[in-house]
Amino acid sequence: MTATDVARGGEIGFKITPEPSPSLESAFARQLDAMVRRTCRLARAVVGAEQAAVQLWVTDASCAHKYFALSERYAAFRGFEVDPKGVGLHGMTIPPGTAVRLNQVEVLAHPRFRSFAPFADVHPPLRGWLAASVWGDHSLPYGLLQLSDKSDGGDFHETDELSVLDLATLLGAGLDALRLACSATGDSPWRLG
Repeated sequence: MTATDVARGGEIGFKITPEPSPSLESAFARQLDAMVRRTCRLARAVVGAEQAAVQLWVTDASCAHKYFALSERYAAFRGFEVDPKGVGLHGMTIPPGTAVRLNQVEVLAHPRFRSFAPFADVHPPLRGWLAASVWGDHSLPYGLLQLSDKSDGGDFHETDELSVLDLATLLGAGLDALRLACSATGDSPWRLG
């Protein structure tokens, strides 16, 4: 596993991935990395959240790459690394065009919430949760866009949900374009979605 730190304007962003395959085309990896990092930063800014994450499924939810954008409030979690497995809330299947919005009480009471076991002591806390699946053409699932900890201390609301759905749709369209461009040249080692 590797973690790459990026500090930008009071924001701490990092990407967590399993070790990349030697066959991972560098141009493809750079384009994918830049697109997903920007989506995390945009999601935080547009919704006003302290945490944003995108989990991309390389082949399915059990083989994922995860990207984070965290505010300074979460600087203590800069070194957090885990190989995402798509379990708990992070493993939910959310149909295209819908989002899941939970306040803190609903997160703790949700049957899929597992308190990040066995990482409960080192995982960033989940203070409310807003998530939408990232889908491409022909209902091709790419992953999950997630936010937590509304900056104003309140709960996420309907306008936040609509913004996350728009960003998830935009990311899906971008991933479709990248997938098609790379498959046309034979450069993509991943089967995204």
